[in-house]
Amino acid sequence: IKINSICCDNFMEKPLFKSSKFDLEKNLKILEYLINTCQRLEIKYLEIPLVDSASIKSKNEEQEFIQNLQNILPLLEKNNVYLTLESDFEPLKFKEFLLKFNDPNVVANYDTGNSASLGYNPEEELTIMGELIKNIHIKDRKRGGSTVELGKGDADFEKFFQTLSKISYSGDLILQGARLDNTLSPEETCVRYKKFVKQYVDKY
Repeated sequence: IKINSICCDNFMEKPLFKSSKFDLEKNLKILEYLINTCQRLEIKYLEIPLVDSASIKSKNEEQEFIQNLQNILPLLEKNNVYLTLESDFEPLKFKEFLLKFNDPNVVANYDTGNSASLGYNPEEELTIMGELIKNIHIKDRKRGGSTVELGKGDADFEKFFQTLSKISYSGDLILQGARLDNTLSPEETCVRYKKFVKQYVDKY
């Protein structure tokens, strides 16, 4: 089994902004350790979620987050690791946010479920973000709601995969589907989700 990416959900509880000086210093040390570990294990992508409790809500928070990562950026390049940020920004704002880092190793993670929950158009998002998207979470959510079984929410997978083909995306598709009831084992759930995604991959 090869691990291609790590998702740092721990930074949702104590984000890399709006935190105490003590928590921030501790988290930056954890991030530095993870980047070095990624290099040793040949893991290319380190994801930081900026959604839900870690969502950036103001210009000040945005500037604080960018500033707090400045000393980390050279370490990314040195170790050939990409920081993929997952955000609830609308696509143009998200692209502008990433470009403010002025660093090719700070890129985007795209989440089909979160975008569906926010009512975003996947065709518009993928076209605007383009090559900045380096990995993708496959998930389904109701608009304004929580995660549900793939195909039972408002994610437009037909349009999504059709647009992926148009932008020649070749990165990972990471299954993040909802856990199903006790009638199916985790293995059976994964098999069902893989089959669901493969029908679109084969089509497009």
